[in-house]
Amino acid sequence: MRALVIGEVNASGMKPTSASLVSAALKAAGSVDLLLLGQAPKAQEAAKVLSGVEKVFVNPDSGENILTESLSKAVVALVKEQGYSHVFFEASSMGKSVMPRVAALLDVAPLSDVTAVLDAQTYVRPIFAGSIDVTLKDEEPVVVASVRATAFDPCGNDGNAEIVVNKPFPETMKTRKVSFEAVKTDRPALQSARIVVAGGRGLEDEEGFKKLAQLADRLGAAIGATRAVVDMGLCPNDWQVGQTGKIIAPDLYIAIGISGAMQHIAGIKDAKVVVAINNDPEAAIFEVADYGLVMDAKAGIEALLKELSN
Repeated sequence: MRALVIGEVNASGMKPTSASLVSAALKAAGSVDLLLLGQAPKAQEAAKVLSGVEKVFVNPDSGENILTESLSKAVVALVKEQGYSHVFFEASSMGKSVMPRVAALLDVAPLSDVTAVLDAQTYVRPIFAGSIDVTLKDEEPVVVASVRATAFDPCGNDGNAEIVVNKPFPETMKTRKVSFEAVKTDRPALQSARIVVAGGRGLEDEEGFKKLAQLADRLGAAIGATRAVVDMGLCPNDWQVGQTGKIIAPDLYIAIGISGAMQHIAGIKDAKVVVAINNDPEAAIFEVADYGLVMDAKAGIEALLKELSN
């Protein structure tokens, strides 16, 4: 069996999550190839050393300008040409857009949000906002799945894959991407950060989130938020953590002023250590927290900042 992993890129090169997708693919297939969606030399160097990867197919265009329709047809063509038994995408915005299209073109049922691979046909995925894990068997001729990269440890970096420049992706219609504006920040990416501090309605206003940003800067952490405060306009959409936001698995997650709705908990269930600060001792967040502090959210930030200054 052979698996194809779709490796996304960003301004820094290959996304680190690609290494976790390779780990998942190696559990399902004997050999793994990777389709790298950008041709930057830095991304190619990172891809070719991934342990277990035999070939790296490089998209000759910029990964930021790929249209979903073009990528879908290119992946299907590669699957048919190379005879892959598995195709793994990251459960990202791009992966969730392309994966079902590829499945439809191959006439197979897609499998979404995989969190564990038991063997070539057996997978685990969450349902009901992450409250239940279901184990299922996929008997399709080609397994097409999106994978939660945070659920898998990254593979090693002792590989030596062959680099193959792929032919240009097909144009499927008279459409082109006019511009791409990436969010620029000096903070770690939310989905790959080791430390995340997140705020909820307990921070109340913009001043509360400014204090949260100070704490994040002091810790070298990424910033997260609940859907409620995103909807209130207190922080940008790309900070949202939860079932309808980003699924994360940091080493340390500090939830400040967050009540702990089921949809939010679904996004942090794989965090290694959870610290919660909330003035409501009955808040649901304390049920999943390793450490909890019952106090006002803003006062909690001030106390942490003072402690970090000593």
